[in-house]
Amino acid sequence: MKINLKIFKKSIRKIKISKPIDKKGFVIFQIDGLSKEALDKAMSRNLMPNLKKMLAIKGFRMDEYLTGVPSDTPFFQAGLLYGDNNNIPGFRWIEKQTGEEIIFKNPASAGHIEEILSKKHAGLLKGGSSYVNLFSGGASRATFTLSTFSIRYLFKKKVRNFDIFIIFIFHLVTFLKTIFYVFFEFLFELWEKFLDFVWARSARPEGLFPFARIMSNVIFKEIETFGAIMDISRGVPSVYLNYTGYDELSHHRGPYSMSALRALKPIDRKIKYIFNEIKKSRRKYDLFILSDHGHTPSLPFVHLNYDKKLENIISEFLTENKKSAQFSVYEFDTGYNASLKRLMIYVSDFFKKGACSSIYHKFFDIIEENITLKGKEEIYLNWGKEGKIIYIMNSGPMSNLYFSDKPFKMTIENIESFYPGLISKFTQIKHIGLIVGHNKNKEIVVFDKDSELFKPFDEVKIFDSRDLFFKNMLAKLETDEKKNILIGSIKDFCNFKNSGDLILFGNYDGKYIVNFENQFGAHGGAGGEQNIPFAVYSESIRFNFGEINNSCQIYDFLYNNYVA
Repeated sequence: MKINLKIFKKSIRKIKISKPIDKKGFVIFQIDGLSKEALDKAMSRNLMPNLKKMLAIKGFRMDEYLTGVPSDTPFFQAGLLYGDNNNIPGFRWIEKQTGEEIIFKNPASAGHIEEILSKKHAGLLKGGSSYVNLFSGGASRATFTLSTFSIRYLFKKKVRNFDIFIIFIFHLVTFLKTIFYVFFEFLFELWEKFLDFVWARSARPEGLFPFARIMSNVIFKEIETFGAIMDISRGVPSVYLNYTGYDELSHHRGPYSMSALRALKPIDRKIKYIFNEIKKSRRKYDLFILSDHGHTPSLPFVHLNYDKKLENIISEFLTENKKSAQFSVYEFDTGYNASLKRLMIYVSDFFKKGACSSIYHKFFDIIEENITLKGKEEIYLNWGKEGKIIYIMNSGPMSNLYFSDKPFKMTIENIESFYPGLISKFTQIKHIGLIVGHNKNKEIVVFDKDSELFKPFDEVKIFDSRDLFFKNMLAKLETDEKKNILIGSIKDFCNFKNSGDLILFGNYDGKYIVNFENQFGAHGGAGGEQNIPFAVYSESIRFNFGEINNSCQIYDFLYNNYVA
């Protein structure tokens, strides 16, 4: 990728570089959702020749490392960028204090969490750049970073977040090449959809997926690489890029599908471009190529359970027990059509304010009537008032269930008292592998299938259990130390103040994990490749990724050696 940087020196809004050019910087190249096992498979098929060549050069090493529960991007990036991922219980959850719905496809949610984190901790990217991340980490430029992506700031002081995008459009050769890639990617998606139909392959419902695929596999990838090369050439001290194309396709068709693995080849080319730019830069950089979590091949719960979601199971139970009039059940819809509905909610919220309210009432009322999420308003109105909502927030193979609108957790005894027989119903569903909650003594308890009782977590003989879920969950971990760390992360997760009153983990047979979302690649829980990402870095760096089990440890190393 050749970019004539002189053309843009005066036209682009520059990041003020305060650090001396002789102080070493760092570049983080994140491949979202790529496990060590999937990476090995991709390299064996020669889909990542540039990374393979780097590893063959003396001076680079690759380690797998452990990520606990929840095994997802918000938890990882909060730890990496702020050194604090406490109380990040998944990709989506309910804030117990307010009833607010936190969803990491909503910029307002990401901004809210980053505001909390930034008040307590220094961001890792101060004076640097963030591309296609959930959080900015205090970066001076944050392009396509969810926490800063807001209509209200688009043409105001936050324009710095989009200047790379504007310059990208005016770089004619790169822009035209990207348009060609968009067209090719769209045709490729149509072809794969045709093959799904002909070969009767399972795939996630399409909805807006072709659009999401083009954005992650082409638009984001090209713009962030373009911006990072410019930043490195100018000596910006820290750059964090996140490539999301593989993750999107893994959810849609599975982590070992050719569709997902092929997405790694163009990402691998970007590694070459970034690496070559680093070698030419006046500032010396350390390059970290890593993933935030992996993907475990999954089967949707709804497919295995006679087309019934958790929402349907609980609703039927309430009806059978004549409680359906007292309680309503809401399960977050994770499909691409739901994304469109939520986008309309966010846009309409913006237009409801001020002088734009008349536009809203004339136009968006008509649209909202047909596509907004029914029940969303009801949830907020009823939180803390009469009329109870049972709220189900899924993060792949892990689900947070909220039975109480109080700021404290409902105990197993409380749930049994209000909904006698419901927990027993969950224990009888073979696709649910683990059920965790708290008892009246404030102990973490887990349903032990051997004794058919809830026991304090520490009393369950996990390593000697006949329960295949525990055996399979720990099978890919090589040492007892790592096994204990993963178990400990589940206990820590259950103690987060915003984790569910009851927490369910999808069953895992050693090959496929049960996914509470309609996806064929899963992460967010425990079991298999989702807990084993990778890192590639220089052998000269005095840090061992193979020994870490929480991204907060990466923050401590990077902050102390490059930022402080």
